Amino acid sequence: MKEIKVLVASVLMIIIISFSGAKNTYASEFLEETYEVIPVSNNERQFKNHVDGYSINIPVDSAISFDAEQLKTQFNFGNTEVKIFIQDFFKEFNYNDYLYYSLKGLRNNAIDHNFTKDGAENTAIGQAHVVEFNRRKLSGISNDKNNYYILIKKLDDGRALTFMAKSSDLINKDQLNRMLSTFNSNLGRTKTPYIRKSKDVFFDKYGNENANPKWDDKTKNLYVEDFIKSNKQHWGIFSQDYWFTNKVAELEEKTGMDFKYMILYHSFTSKNDTLRYAIQAARSYDKYVEFTLQTDINGGKNLIYEVLEGGHDDFIREMARIIKEEKHPTLIRLANEMNGDWCSYSAWNTGLDSDIYMAYYNYIYSIMEEEGANPYLIYVFNPNGRSFPDFKYNQESMYRPLDDRFHIMGLTLYNTGTYYPDEKWESFESLYGPLYNDAISKYDKPLMITEFACSSIGEDKPAWTRDMLNQIEKYNRIKVAIWFNGIDKDAQGNPARVYLIDDPIENAEVFKEHFSKSIFK
Repeated sequence: MKEIKVLVASVLMIIIISFSGAKNTYASEFLEETYEVIPVSNNERQFKNHVDGYSINIPVDSAISFDAEQLKTQFNFGNTEVKIFIQDFFKEFNYNDYLYYSLKGLRNNAIDHNFTKDGAENTAIGQAHVVEFNRRKLSGISNDKNNYYILIKKLDDGRALTFMAKSSDLINKDQLNRMLSTFNSNLGRTKTPYIRKSKDVFFDKYGNENANPKWDDKTKNLYVEDFIKSNKQHWGIFSQDYWFTNKVAELEEKTGMDFKYMILYHSFTSKNDTLRYAIQAARSYDKYVEFTLQTDINGGKNLIYEVLEGGHDDFIREMARIIKEEKHPTLIRLANEMNGDWCSYSAWNTGLDSDIYMAYYNYIYSIMEEEGANPYLIYVFNPNGRSFPDFKYNQESMYRPLDDRFHIMGLTLYNTGTYYPDEKWESFESLYGPLYNDAISKYDKPLMITEFACSSIGEDKPAWTRDMLNQIEKYNRIKVAIWFNGIDKDAQGNPARVYLIDDPIENAEVFKEHFSKSIFK
């Protein structure tokens, strides 16, 4: 007799929501079975995943969960957590690429990660690559699971199995081998697996549905007026050290625009006085800060681990107190573009473990709550529009915060130009059309473009901007767009991606012409 068999969408919705932490209701388009669990013995159950086409025996007391898009299956039992990913391949990557690149970020950090095994091994399912490592326990994570076992194997059908286990105790390899010995990847797969789909955005005239009840009136009003009720798109700009210069006023004159939102990038090597200056300058000019807090890898050490063991609590609490004292509504991005391997907090740099990012997000959020900063903070969850590497363990849904801990879904993609041989010129529509459709299918949050731009190197930048301005207004869920007014340089210090809004000057004139005619001016 089958213990659990998911047959209908209503049951599946409850299971997905229960494990994801979301509070909203979702509707499924498909009724295919996604998994079933069958008793095997007093100690084991057989788990069948019909999305990825495999089965495996698991301890009878295992709690089973999925991410929102069912890219990952997770089992929790005792002090152990197991994640399973089945990776399909595409023309850019084969199995050897997947194996090498998946472990490259982990191997780059031998200071934080203590390796006890990294090589081929004859396992219960044949020859595979096994990595075993540990790191120091992090006090900021309850029952921190700091001992890791990662197995990567090429399956007979050409796909790859990534079997990840972590535990607060020493890894019980005998138990994992028993599980692996029952692994079978020859099950049939559903043609169209269940995909979580959000409802249409609905807010009452006050925007109460997703408004944080702890917000002060100014913060709530900003959220409601700009992100819920507004029928126009507001603009922002990144201008380095804008609180010390007249650059923004100059750019507003050149473009005929009112840049309402300003980006501040902040790290744990910055001075917190900068945050106060940025907020005060924004308030004096009737603008608002998009406060972006990032961690780095310094001296070969990943700073995110230091944060999670309490090493920067004084710094974080000082930030929170500044926000509370200034009492000016502020957007906050905690560790944006986490699905990009250039970020220290990407799973690529933390042993393929996106839980580290989630712990960091919650850690900062909790301190902001304790210090009384959250009444003035609007949280923006902002993955990169494309995952690098584009593997399942690094997809956006692996990092998604609890639904009541973010208020806006951030979008980020650039037309990077053609300076580098592997890059190409891309229209706004080709960048943001698919990204927008994906976001509205998964999130019932307002959207904003947290940063974007077009490079001057490649084709006709003013033509690109003119087309962008004609296209962007049709994306009515995008409420704010922020232009990144900066330059990315290559390893020799040469301009590689020139994103300046007034380079060439004709590009600024495109904005001025457009907004002089716009009914939304």
